[in-house]
Amino acid sequence: MEKIIKVDLNNEQDLIEKYNNDKVSKSLIEYLIKEVQFIDKKNKLKIIVNNNCQTKLDYKKMLYTAFKEEYNNTIREHDKTNIIQLIFFIAGVFFIFLSFKMQNELWKELFLIGGWVPLWEMIDLAIFNDVRGMKRRKNLLKLINSEIV
Repeated sequence: MEKIIKVDLNNEQDLIEKYNNDKVSKSLIEYLIKEVQFIDKKNKLKIIVNNNCQTKLDYKKMLYTAFKEEYNNTIREHDKTNIIQLIFFIAGVFFIFLSFKMQNELWKELFLIGGWVPLWEMIDLAIFNDVRGMKRRKNLLKLINSEIV
């Protein structure tokens, strides 16, 4: 089944970024990502662009390039999150290990609590940031594989 997303370009500012004419507007990319969110992966996606401003820009190529750049940005963000998670994991294990070596009960408890805080932060990143990023990458892949008319 074919699903259609319609985009109206009333002027060039609807397509291009305000400060860089070589890039597609972030608001347009976010709109398309939001629209494609509930379209099933099995359905064929078609983006129909009504070029009311009669722009001479190659908007098809610009859109595909913007989708690929945004997809690569999400992969870089995922890599950064993984590094931060690793740092939190190492810090958490280090503080918990130190808590076992302490003789004073107060310091033992402080290091134990101080070790669990980064571990929970690591889990929080895994649950929320990774899931959000995965959904965004999935939606961007739908847009990359779509047909722009």
